[in-house]
Amino acid sequence: MWYLEDGMSVKSKEQLTLDSEEATDETAEHTGAGRELYLREGRTLRIDDAGRDELLEIRSSSGQVELRIKLTEEGPVLQMESARLQLKATESVEIASKRVEITASETLSLKSENEIKADAEGEVRVNGKMIYLN
Repeated sequence: MWYLEDGMSVKSKEQLTLDSEEATDETAEHTGAGRELYLREGRTLRIDDAGRDELLEIRSSSGQVELRIKLTEEGPVLQMESARLQLKATESVEIASKRVEITASETLSLKSENEIKADAEGEVRVNGKMIYLN
């Protein structure tokens, strides 16, 4: 079930059924503050203009951002905040970037049923209080 909210102030929540073939402007109001739809479990989907960019957000029932997609001239920017994030692919997961940084406050674990490779055209540094090698 989807519910509609007009801008930032809550009107009486009118239950709407969305038919994918008939999703028109009747299913969401356009306001100066954007459009907002209520999803199950109290989540909301909000679409806003952010200057020259467009912003899509899914928020939890408490108002915390769970997913934010900012559509910029340079391309989309994706931000996710959650208790857990899972990526699963039957073939491969590939990350291509100028820089990749992974930070863990407790344990960072790499595990493979086959081999783990580290290739670098520059130096490879391993820093730690104690380094154990097989």
